[in-house]
Amino acid sequence: MILDKIKQNTLSCIQRQTPFNNLVHDQKNYYLESVTSSAQIIPLYDEQIKLNELNDFKDEIDPNVTYVPNEPDLLEPLFTNQNDNQIIDRLLGCAYGQALGDAYGLSTEFETHDKIKYHYPDASKLIPFPNYITTPHSRRWKRGDWTDDTDQWILLLETLTKGNGDEKIFAMKLKRWIEHGFVELGDFAGMGLGANVQQVVYSNGYLSDPLKVSEIVWERNNRQAAPNGAVMRCSASAFVHYNDLEKVKSTTISMCKTTHFDPRCIASCLAVCLTIAHLIERKFHEKEIESLVKHVQDETINILGDSFSEEHRKLFLWYTDRSRSLQDLELDEAKSIGFTYKCLASGFYGLRSKRSFEETLNDLIRCGGDADTNGAVCGTMYGARYGYKSLPVEWLRAMPYKKWFDQKILECLEQMNLLDTSVIHTQTRF
Repeated sequence: MILDKIKQNTLSCIQRQTPFNNLVHDQKNYYLESVTSSAQIIPLYDEQIKLNELNDFKDEIDPNVTYVPNEPDLLEPLFTNQNDNQIIDRLLGCAYGQALGDAYGLSTEFETHDKIKYHYPDASKLIPFPNYITTPHSRRWKRGDWTDDTDQWILLLETLTKGNGDEKIFAMKLKRWIEHGFVELGDFAGMGLGANVQQVVYSNGYLSDPLKVSEIVWERNNRQAAPNGAVMRCSASAFVHYNDLEKVKSTTISMCKTTHFDPRCIASCLAVCLTIAHLIERKFHEKEIESLVKHVQDETINILGDSFSEEHRKLFLWYTDRSRSLQDLELDEAKSIGFTYKCLASGFYGLRSKRSFEETLNDLIRCGGDADTNGAVCGTMYGARYGYKSLPVEWLRAMPYKKWFDQKILECLEQMNLLDTSVIHTQTRF
């Protein structure tokens, strides 16, 4: 079978630590894209295949993961029976803002601002979702689907709820996802794997001591690498432990370090998770957002202490300052699109926005760069502030695997003792 051959060759490249970013294709072949240049590609299969064969395969999935037209949403009873529970609304906003921001951002991921402007010249209009203009990169996913950012968010959620925050359990889940994806969704492997995560996970001893191996890889790279692969998934820590700030801090740090040991990555994750935890608990009044930001900035710097150099602290404050504009961030600058602080700043842009989710995310993803990751963090912070009810219903239902995601979120909420099991009954797929 063609897809078996693709999977076999994909895993072979991973195990050899061949540097690549993503599985890509043209109209004849599938390739692994090099992390250094899109022109450097590794052929995976050399026979002609249909452009949509992979998505045809993904259609052959358990129908329980996808809503059929007019099927009631599994989340509806939450708002019928617990419509005064604002904590539930903000928790769901955090989770679904993440997934929807990720899915919307895929439409312009790795594109430049100028190219996006060419395809969507009227900046006053929204980039359509899910019917955006696909690129060779984005068409590898189903329309409306999220990417690796939310896949790894789910892995983290599972680890914190079922695995008690054990770093080894997360490491095991991450490696399994890389090699298989979510099989119930028709995945053959995890798509979108970043170079840093690949290098860490496939280093000797990772499963037995992920934190130590992550540190070794960081040291080996001269302590220079600070990509956004941890901040993109981190809000799951705030989701699960929103009412226990010490747990938020400890799990945020440990889960970040499983793949990203740099203090800038840790600072990014702490700033996002502490902000979201405060938002969900409403420990700051809605009109005190800048006071909240200042509090989180100070707390993050204090937690990191001497490990946070003066240079890194100054940049952290610069990227989270209220005066930063999207233009300041240069999100499509080729050499730094994956820098963790750029993603962090995208999150704080979402936090501060006073416009609709659609308008907020549209302006962000029009800047290009690592738009799905920036969109995920922007969306999760926006959602934690304004709640699930602020998210566009039509867009939520356009996510092809929302039903599957709903099942996971509902089980998590039950485990957090936030749902009465007599009110909600659902099949889950943890």
